[in-house]
Parts: sequence; structure tokens; C-alpha cells
Amino acid sequence: MPELVKVVFDIPVNDSFEYISDGAKAKIGSRVRVSFGNSTRIGVIIDVIALESKLKKYKLKKIDEVIDEEPILTKEIFKTCKWAASYYHYPIGQVIFSAMTPLHRKQRREPTNTIEIQHDENDKQLTLNLSQKKIYNSLIKDKENFKVNVIRGVTGSGKTELYVKLAERCIEGNSQVLVMVPEINLIPQTIERFKKYLSIVPLQYHSNLTPIQKYKVWKACSIEEQIIIIGTRSSIFLPFKKLGLIIIDEEHDSSYKQTEMFKYNARDIGILRGKNFKCPVILGSATPSFETIHNININKYQEYRLEKRYYKSKRPMITIVDSSIDRPSEGLTNTLIDSMKVELERDRKVILFLGRRGFSNSVICSSCKTIVKCIRCENNMTYHKNIEKLICHKCDFKQNLEQVKKCCDNPVLTPLGIGTQRVENKIKDLFPNKTVMRVDSDNITSKKDLENFIEKANENKIDIFIGTQMIVKGHDFKDISLVGVINIDAGLHSTDFRGLEKTAQLITQVSGRSGRRNEQGNVLIQTHNPNHNILKTILKDGYEQFSHIALEQRKNANLPPYSHIGLVVLSSSNMNYSKSILNKLKEMNRNKSIFVYGPAQSKVPKKNNRYNCQLLIGSNSSKLLSEHISKFEIYLSSLNKKIRWHIDIDPLEL
Repeated sequence: MPELVKVVFDIPVNDSFEYISDGAKAKIGSRVRVSFGNSTRIGVIIDVIALESKLKKYKLKKIDEVIDEEPILTKEIFKTCKWAASYYHYPIGQVIFSAMTPLHRKQRREPTNTIEIQHDENDKQLTLNLSQKKIYNSLIKDKENFKVNVIRGVTGSGKTELYVKLAERCIEGNSQVLVMVPEINLIPQTIERFKKYLSIVPLQYHSNLTPIQKYKVWKACSIEEQIIIIGTRSSIFLPFKKLGLIIIDEEHDSSYKQTEMFKYNARDIGILRGKNFKCPVILGSATPSFETIHNININKYQEYRLEKRYYKSKRPMITIVDSSIDRPSEGLTNTLIDSMKVELERDRKVILFLGRRGFSNSVICSSCKTIVKCIRCENNMTYHKNIEKLICHKCDFKQNLEQVKKCCDNPVLTPLGIGTQRVENKIKDLFPNKTVMRVDSDNITSKKDLENFIEKANENKIDIFIGTQMIVKGHDFKDISLVGVINIDAGLHSTDFRGLEKTAQLITQVSGRSGRRNEQGNVLIQTHNPNHNILKTILKDGYEQFSHIALEQRKNANLPPYSHIGLVVLSSSNMNYSKSILNKLKEMNRNKSIFVYGPAQSKVPKKNNRYNCQLLIGSNSSKLLSEHISKFEIYLSSLNKKIRWHIDIDPLEL
């Protein structure tokens, strides 16, 4: 019997398109090949309606081919995608295609290749300490019910061991486990820690896999009952058959938020999928996000604490170094250099943290004091000395020094500011007999680079680590006795409402890298603002007390987590025209329960020669906010194509 089939495509359109299935067995979640305009496209069925129930006669194109005999999208995944499309205000077709592998998006039929789950004969038993046992026994009572549990453990308290034990029990019950980590570079060490005690070898899933590797893992999730996946945010859309446990480690980390195209938060979708599968969700962190702390406070989430380090070492001693008195040379104060000498002479290791990669974060003309800007987005150009290039870290535009447009009659370009490369050069001069490793996205660019770094670190072949946030996310390095934070001032004076939260998390996380075994470590924080309130609070009372104070400030300002916000961002060749459009949107608001701020320049005001401006919209009701943004979407969709726009729900930065 002919049926009316609604199909969506990987295109920026909110609507579905109707076709006729002439006897073909069309099912929701299956891919089809159809004529679309002047071409043939692969689409996905989202609805099937018996034609006899329709009075209208349809003159529609027929489906050329139903590609999948059985739907590749499960009912649960389809439900998740529908929610995500609605909540994040993103076309359902593009959400669905985001949940599929590259092979599914382009290839007509599924490959026959599958992956074999490896089993190891593993007799090594994992023993939990008393604190871990108490939490474990409490968690397994609700193992078949949905509940969000927060494991708040200080760095080095043994959260991973608890994850392994919970995963072991889940696998024994013939259920699947998803473990998410914020960065690809954390996956190898996480897999090794799970392999150490479990009989099933975990599979990995992340953006660096080949299309066929992604497909094999994707397929395994749909057919295997006993499986452990360790992946980054994209793993949240895998088609699990019988998901029994979701673990989101370092849940506070901003890497869980996709900031390009489909702007979702994998942590929040993970909680939704836990609810769908009626399975527990574990959020782990030493520094929980303010959203998570708020949900604990209102009894929405259950909190458990690991307050002692696994190896019973003391918490590190934190010292503030006043950079206005002890003036840094190439980023390093005498206090930090002297402390490094002491620890290195003891055959201990040192980590130096700096939030900026490159040699210097900007270049200035010494003659006319003009700072070199990117010609595409007007961001400060970063100097990379090793390749003698200027690179914009916003839009990735590159140019040689000699290509810089002359700013005056006698230009003299001088590096300004400190980056990881500059610190590396200084350290190698100071400690020529020590092994130095720079850990940032410029130096670790491939899987081989990552494997080389991890191998050297595990074999204790690196004396001094220099890096960006990449170095402080979950890595467990041996014999680290000193952590130096080269400059914390940018975070202390951030204009973003989440800036202080991120800075407090960073200080706490980076401090936890020191003294993780049998002795107390040291942390030196260089700043021109030694009396800043955040530093005083964290040093005296820790992250928890700081979060209480900061959350009260958020509440008074009606900012998240006490409200829900979204950003409407417009891009055009004319800033004034974009602002006029946003002002029209602002004028559309007649509801006192909705607050609208702007228009204002975006955080990146110009990119690829287009100007970006934004409107902030918020409400205490997520439902009301969504309804209002939907009205904005209707108006924006009616504009000419010269205006580009997108919506960011729950933005990390304003």
C-alpha cells in the first residue's frame, strides 16, 4: 500500500519533505535515496503516514530506494535527536545526520565490516578504600533506575577506580557502559586503567578515527550487549542497545560543549539519554560546574564526596608570587626559577602552565605602537617563532612577517606578551641538561605526537612540562612536585560571567597535578593581583566556598543557573544592518518575563571579513525562552541570504 513518507536531509532547513513510497517498506529511522531538486540525495525518514487516511491527492515524487531494511536510527536515538533539535533550535535533519557516522551520511549501504570485542583473561582485582566502598554500595542500590549522581572528588582521590568498579558490575549484568572524557588525549590512559582490571577491552570513539573505524564502533553499540565505550562528546549519539551506565568525567569541562554548527552540550544530552534508558548517570569532577552545584542544592542531583587523595598524600601548598615586585623575565619570576632548581635537583618533575600558545600573544610596532591585527577578523595576531609566522587563533589566518602591512615609515615589529614557545626557549636556556616537553595544540598535532608524549611521560623521561589547558586535564604524571602558573591575571579580570568560575576551576585543577603520591607538592601562582578576592577565597576556603559566594552573585544578577539564556548571532558585511535586524527582534518582545540585552559586538566581532553582532535573550522559564526564540527564527528565516545567523542555547561565553 502506498504511503506518505516525510524525509529530512543534512541541510539548514527546519522542514521535512514529502515523498511517496510505492510498496517499499519505509520505516522511521531508515535512510532513503530520493530526487531532491536537480540532484539525488540521501535522506532519513522521520514519519510514515498511510495515504488512505488522507483526503488530499498528493502529486509527489516517489522514493527511489529504501537503503536500510531495518532503521539505522533506534527509537531512542530518534527521540534524543528530536529533543535536541527542539531545545537547541537546530534543524532536525542536521541533528540526525550529526548522530550518524560519515559512512552513513555518504555511502548508500552499510559495510559488512564489524568489530570484534576483545576479552582479556584478567585476574587482577580492584580493591576500593572505605570511602570508595561506601559510595559504590550506595550507587549500586539504584543501578536500574535513572538518577544523576555527582562524585565530587579532589584531584587524585580515585574517581577512576570507582568508575571501573561500577562499569565492571554493569558489564556483569549484560549492560553497556559509556564513559566520556573531555579530550582525545585522555582516552589512551583511561582505556589502560579500565583494561587493567576488566575482562572486556573498551572501545574508543572520537573525531580522529577514520570513517570505517567510527562505523565499526557504531555498529558494535547496536548489536553487542557487553561493551564499554570511552569517547569524547560525539560518542553521546552512539546507538546503544542496552545502556546501563553513563559516566561523564570532568563534567565541568567546556570541551563537552560543541561550539560550531550544531551547538549542543554532550553532558546535558547524556543526562537525557540516561533518563531514556532508565539508567544512572555519573558526573565526576573535583570542581563541579555551577549548574551541577545548583542541581545538588535543589536536590535534583545526588552528591557523593571523595575528600582524601587515593595515595593519602597531602594537598599541595599554594604560594602567590607578586609579579609586580618579583618581575618576570620571559614569563618567569626569580621565585619560580629558584623553586624549579630545588625540585629538579631532587630529581622531581615540574609543570609550567600558561593559557596561551605560540611565542607571543601579540606583535607591536615599537615605532608607532600599533598592534598587528588579523586582516580578516581584527583579532591580535600571535607570533609563532618556530615557523616564523603570525597566526590568528580565532580564524586561523596565517601570514609571514614580511607580509604585514606597513603601519609607519619605520616599522619595527616586536613580540609582546608570553606564549608557551617563548617560555620553552627560556627554560631550555636555564636548564640545558633537562628534558623539556611543550604540550599544546601546536606541538601535539597527531595521534603519533600524543602517543609519543604519553609514552615519554609514563616512562618518566620528561623533567619539565610546559603547556596550556591540555596539560592539566586529567593526566596523572609521576613525581610532579612543583606546578607553576605563569600568569593567572587574564582569568581574574575576564568580562565573561563564567570567567571567574573557569579561573577557580583552573587553579584547583592545576594545583591537583602536584604531589599526587607520597609527598606534599607545591604550587606557585604568578599574578599582579595577589590580593584578588578569588585568590584569597580559594587559598583560605577552597573551591567550594568560592562557588557558594559566586552562586549568590549569579542569583542576584539573575544569571545561569538561575535563568536560561540564548544568543542570537548575526553575521553580515554591514555591522549597522545586522544591528538594525537585532533591534527589530528586541522590539518584538512584549513579555516582561523575557529579558533582552543588546545588540552588541560578538566576542569575535569580525571573522572572514564579516561583522558579527549578537542579542542576549533570557528567561527564568526554559519553555518560555524556547517559544520566544522560535518567533525570532520565523522572522530571521524570512530575511535575504546575505544575513547569516545562528542560535546558541546555554552559551559558554557571551
